[in-house]
Amino acid sequence: MSPRKPPDVIPSEVNPEYDCIRIGSTAPDAVVATPPSEGDEAEQARLCPDGYVPRRRRRRYRLEGKRIVREGPPERNPEPPPKSG
Repeated sequence: MSPRKPPDVIPSEVNPEYDCIRIGSTAPDAVVATPPSEGDEAEQARLCPDGYVPRRRRRRYRLEGKRIVREGPPERNPEPPPKSG
C-alpha cells in the first residue's frame, strides 16, 4: 500500500482569502507551485503550513470596472423598491 499523498490545495487557516498550494503539485488552474524565495519565506510561512505556498483565491464573478458581469441572464430583485420620501 502506497503512502497517502497530501492534498494539492487546502484552505489557509490564517486568512480565508488564500488557498495553500502544495509545493511541486500541478493543481488545476495553477502553474506548478514552487518554493518561496528567501525574502518571502517568513511572510508565506504565516499563511500556509510547511510544504505549501499561498495563492489568493479567485473571484467567482467577472468584473468590468466597478460592475459585476454575470454569465447568465439577469435576475429580478425579489424585494419591492424602497419608498421615496
